Amino acid sequence: TDLQAVGAGDPQIISDGLGGAFLCWPDGRSGTGGDIFAQHVSSTGTVLLLPGGIPVCTAVGDQENPQMISDGDGGAIITWEDSRSGTNEDVYAQHVSAEGLVQWTQNGVGVCTTTEDQYNPHLAADGAGGAIVTWDDGRGDNGIYAQRLDSAGTAMWAAGGIAVCTAPESQGHQRIVDDGFGGCVITWEDRRNIASGADIYAQRLDHDGAP
Repeated sequence: TDLQAVGAGDPQIISDGLGGAFLCWPDGRSGTGGDIFAQHVSSTGTVLLLPGGIPVCTAVGDQENPQMISDGDGGAIITWEDSRSGTNEDVYAQHVSAEGLVQWTQNGVGVCTTTEDQYNPHLAADGAGGAIVTWDDGRGDNGIYAQRLDSAGTAMWAAGGIAVCTAPESQGHQRIVDDGFGGCVITWEDRRNIASGADIYAQRLDHDGAP
């Protein structure tokens, strides 16, 4: 019943490590665009944050397609597509504590805000309280890029992210898992051999972003 705000839908959910769960979702209650809200529910189903959830991002424009991982302490790191620039889609992220307090810049930190579209973000833990975020990127023929955020939300790799794959034609629909050593493994749909259709490729990045 807590997700019955106007326009709420497409919820994401992760364990809080204590038998409960942390949830987030895109929410249209403002009537002026989509926002991102979150809620923490205990193991008995008790809503622990404000009724209706707490705002993660209420910037201008639409915020949608949120994804999240546990912060290891009952809270969550959340990433989403963001059109606040008014010209293109970017990727933003926010850390929310178990108590529902945002830990980074209000309305999130910009993971990638280049002039091309960035969309379909996913993320994995970096093993040090931060996250590695990947996304589909409109630079060139459409490729896969990544950025690591430390526990304070500061970008650790090159501005705009590092290129994971920029092969000819297009790559997209990427997914990511942590490798247990501060890095990650990323896989994606790849059309570099377009005559034979789509293939599946993968790459591992270490904690410094080296492939």
